[in-house]
Amino acid sequence: MAAAIVLIAGVYVLTSPTARASAVVLVPYHTVYSISGGQLNAVDFTIQTTSVVNGTFTNTLGIIVYIFTPEELVNLTLKGQVTGYQWTSGVIANLTVDSIDVTVTPGAWDLTFVNPNLFNTTIVGFWSNVTLSPS
Repeated sequence: MAAAIVLIAGVYVLTSPTARASAVVLVPYHTVYSISGGQLNAVDFTIQTTSVVNGTFTNTLGIIVYIFTPEELVNLTLKGQVTGYQWTSGVIANLTVDSIDVTVTPGAWDLTFVNPNLFNTTIVGFWSNVTLSPS
């Protein structure tokens, strides 16, 4: 799969005591991604403490969600191969509401929404903020 990457703005770093006390929004409620066939959208973030990624979304044609290291995402975008990941949703059927509730360790990560359908665009809509909070 030759995938183009669309990085959603920003790198999130939780370092200050104030930042650790509250959730950081990675993807705001009501955001809509239009992901062309065989493409992906990725949100990169870096954390200093173990944290939880949490949120709810739906899609129109089926997607796969991953939490990758930057190197794993590069493998997907350059080679079209998933060589490893921290977490995956597996294939999420069309018109399904699904939730993310995943603990990640300190480091750099990419929350990635992949459209495995090579021929059709899918729409991903967020029913809640996707947040990053210290665990």
